Formats: sequence, C-alpha cells, structure tokens
Amino acid sequence: MSEIQFGMLRAEVNFPCRITCTDSREEARSLYCFELHWERKDLPEKPVFTLSWEKPIWDIQYQWHSECHFDRALKPDWGCDEESKLSKSSPLHCFFNDAGWNRYTVALDDCVTLLTRSIGVHEEDGTLHARFSIPLDASGLTDGYRVKLWIDETNCRYEDAIRAVAKWWEEKYPPVNVPPEARLPMYSSWYSFHHFLFADQIEAECARAVPFGMKTLILDNGWEDDDCERGYAYGGDLQTSVKKFPDMRQHVRKIHELGMKYMLWCAVPFAGLHSKAAQTFKGKTLEYIDAIQTYALDPRYPEVREYIVSHYVRMMRDWDLDGFKLDFIDSFRMTKETPAFREGMDYGVLEDAVHRLMTDLTRKLHELRPDVLIEFRQNYIGPVMRQYGNMFRVGDCPYSTSYNRVGIVDLRLTSGRTAVHSDMLMWNPEDRVENAACQIENVLFANVQLSARLDRIPEEHLRMMRFWTRLMQDEQHLLQEAPLYAEQPQMLYPVVRTEEKGRSVIACYQHGVLAEVPASRLDDVYLINANSGSTMLARFDQKARWKATVWNCLGEIQTEEEWEPEGLVEWKIPECGMVRLQKVR
Repeated sequence: MSEIQFGMLRAEVNFPCRITCTDSREEARSLYCFELHWERKDLPEKPVFTLSWEKPIWDIQYQWHSECHFDRALKPDWGCDEESKLSKSSPLHCFFNDAGWNRYTVALDDCVTLLTRSIGVHEEDGTLHARFSIPLDASGLTDGYRVKLWIDETNCRYEDAIRAVAKWWEEKYPPVNVPPEARLPMYSSWYSFHHFLFADQIEAECARAVPFGMKTLILDNGWEDDDCERGYAYGGDLQTSVKKFPDMRQHVRKIHELGMKYMLWCAVPFAGLHSKAAQTFKGKTLEYIDAIQTYALDPRYPEVREYIVSHYVRMMRDWDLDGFKLDFIDSFRMTKETPAFREGMDYGVLEDAVHRLMTDLTRKLHELRPDVLIEFRQNYIGPVMRQYGNMFRVGDCPYSTSYNRVGIVDLRLTSGRTAVHSDMLMWNPEDRVENAACQIENVLFANVQLSARLDRIPEEHLRMMRFWTRLMQDEQHLLQEAPLYAEQPQMLYPVVRTEEKGRSVIACYQHGVLAEVPASRLDDVYLINANSGSTMLARFDQKARWKATVWNCLGEIQTEEEWEPEGLVEWKIPECGMVRLQKVR
C-alpha cells in the first residue's frame, strides 16, 4: 500500500508505488496532476488507484452529471456510485444551488478507463465525501499512470462550469469535424417503419419528407432480415435483405436524387443468433444476450475489429453511403460470462480495445469520405466519443417531450460544437395539432429527427410541421450553436434560451413560469409558449418599443402591432404559439 496526502486530497494505491502530485490554480479553479510509477513485478491481480477528499456543503442543493436524467437530488455517500468509461457517461459532477449557480464542479481527464466515482453527503457532519476508484489493469499498463483532477468553485452559472470542463477535455480528446449536414433536419425510419422496410416505400416517404426540409435519411434496423419481426437475431452479416432491397446501390442513388444524404443503422457489437458472423466468431464474444437473441463480439481480438472495419468500409464504398448510425457501442461490456485475457487477443482491457476499434473504423471512413456523418446516442456521448462521431442523439423516448428536452439540454452542455440531435419524433395522427406541435417545440434547441408517417398525418399537422421546421432551418445557428442556458435544472429546464449578438430564443415549457427578457441587450427575440397555457409571463429589464408578431402553432399570424412593455407583463399567446419581438428604432 502506498499513500500521499496533498492538501485535502488523499491518493492511495494497493501496492508499492511512487506517487507525485503537482497543482496549478487560477482564481477559484484548481488542477491537480497525479503521476504514479511502479515496478511491474509489484502489481497485484487487481491494482486500484483511489482519490478521496471531503468538502463542506455550503450553498449546495442539487447536482448534475451526464446520467442524472430526471434526478438532480443530492445522494448520501453510501448510495451514490456512478460509473464512466469511453462508451458510457463521463467523469464529471457539478454541484449547484437553487438559483443555478455553480458551487463545486469536479472532473477527471481519464475518460477511457472504466472507473467508479462516489460524491455524496456524509450524514454525520454535512460534508461531501468524494472518492474516485480507478482500476490500473495489469494487462493494460506498463509501469505508470497519469491523471488530472479538475476542481472548480467559480461563482458562475452551472452551464458555464460544465462547458468549461468540456472545453478542457477537448485538449486531450480533439473532437472530429462536424459537416454542415449534421445540423440539417433528418428523417429516420425507426418509429415510422420499424422492420417493415422496403425500398419503394422508403423512397416514397423520403419524397414526402423533402418539402419539410429533411436533408438526410437514416435507414434504421430491419434492412438485414427478410422478416419484419423486432429483434437482432439475423443481424451482423451486414448484407441487405434482397427481398426488401434488391439493389441497394440503386436505392441509395434514388434517395440522393431527391437531394437527401443516406445514413445506415448498424449495431456495431452484435452478431445475431442466426447470423454467419456468430458462427465465424464462436468463442470470441463478450456475452450472449438472450432477450434480443444476439452475441456481442469481443473487440480484444484483432480479427473481430478487422471484420467490423472492413465491412463498414465495404458498405460505404459499394452502396455510396454518406454515413452511419452506429448503435449499441455501450454493449461492449464485461459480464460474468466474458472470458479473461487469453491467447489470440492483443488487448487485455476491453475499453482499450473499443478505443482501437473506433479509432480504426472512423479513420478508414474519413479516408473514404471526409465529410462522413456518424451518429451516437446517449449514454455513449462522452468526450472520447466526440473524436469519432459528429452527431449525438438523445436516447429512445417515443412521445416523451420532457425526456427529449432534458436529454437535449444535457447533451448541449458537454458536447461543444458536436451536433446534438433529438430522439426521433412521432405522435398519434389523431392527436390534437397542439400536442403534435409540442413534440417539435421541445426539441427546438437541437437538430430534429422526424419519424412520423407523413402519408398518415392530417393536413393540419403538416401545416404545423412546415412552420416549425422552416423556423429551425432559418434560425439554425441561433438555436443549435449559440450559447444555451436552461433555468432551474432541478425542475427539468422549464425555461430554455439561447442568445447571441443581440438575438435570442426563449422557450417556456411550463405554464405560469416567468421568462426573463433582457431588453437592454436584445434587438430580436422569439418567445415560444411551448405548453398548454394560453398566456405568457415575461419580465423586461428595460422599457423599449417592439414590433410584436404573434403566431399560433400552425404558423398563422394572429396579431401584428407595435408594443412597449415594461417590467412584468402577461399577454395572450395561443397554446404552443409564438411571438417575435423586433425592436423599433
């Protein structure tokens, strides 16, 4: 056992080791660099490096991390373990007060290793007890390890504290380029077609999608198997069903002629029970997942990685694809049935092998098509994954407006310039048009993916869609790339806004909440009543004269007049409607 105390920090390893620590400080932010050196003969079977410390809880009421979802509550130190690794979450915690101001943000720069962090309330004395446990797998390291710890107590908005960490991570994990097409509306086949995929039907649906600004098709699961049953039993051979897609290259060409890019869904780890790949790689899998009838391949074998990489390159080249939706990266995981390191493997640590696989794959795809589109989804959305993918999507949440909104904001905070996408939108065509509009309004601050059957949607819904998708295209930069702020994260972001160069979009997602309008620095403001109420509350910090145009959710102008609000105001705006305020000079 080796241990050092460095100020409030304790660093320990469970074997003989030399530990050093250096630090640098900038106002309320500290950066600690720990370096470990050892003799390989001294390593135990399971070497572990542990960082721990205590922090008094002052003016902290809530926490944020990338997997908190709907739960922002503080947790006791005996029940708050969280994991992160290359393909899951990220090692970051932000503790903030009721007003949304950062009080304590903690992060590590090792975003590859499967590590456990625990930062919770110690009941006896009202302190935060923090502990990071980092396994130093003997088969993955030689004679040393280096990690940096970020601690930020800057009095700033919680959003800015999180964004500062994301910017810091970019120094170690430079993100891949984001093509312009990654920010343009997309049509996904998943909720609308599931496995009932046939080339002629997809082509017809894309022709209907183009007038709504859809610039890319994502063909989802179902293209490999002849039947239309849900599941993964036939996937993994990466060949199209001739019954559904008799000429894949010709089919892709027809979609291109419509002016759309073409992306193809693939479950990267899976070799279905009935696939040839499952037989080819028998004994070279991480586990068998009985619920979905598929094996997860083991990328610690070089031939497994070569199989995956070569087939994706082949598909892109032979079918003229523009990109991939790479799914289930988080299913590369160790289980009880996963074999330990054995002959034939060239990696002992799974995360290192996944890192190599994704590096090789994306390098080859970029060589073939520099502007390749690659989508990942929550929760494999950490800083390392930004090196491979240029589109991060909210996890599956059909019909859930709140999940989509919360997922988008959470992604925007850590994703930098990586394009953030909504989960695919779908709704019952017999529902009220206002409820359908609410689906779109909850994803305004991301790129929209649509997955509603356009041949089954009533004309009223189509008119509504045209209005909102046009707004999302016209104001793409302001909505998707301008700095985003989301009020009251503990209440799941009831008000979300972006602001840049005197222009702003402010969306209210809960009836009766107050929108703050900084009229003193704005000239052009969209206020969106994205809820079931028919009035909006806003507070203007300065009196000014505006041209006010009010639309309902169908895009029909209700009123157009000059207006001079001051202080707290309430005015009628249709349910799921919008007002645009343009300052009169």
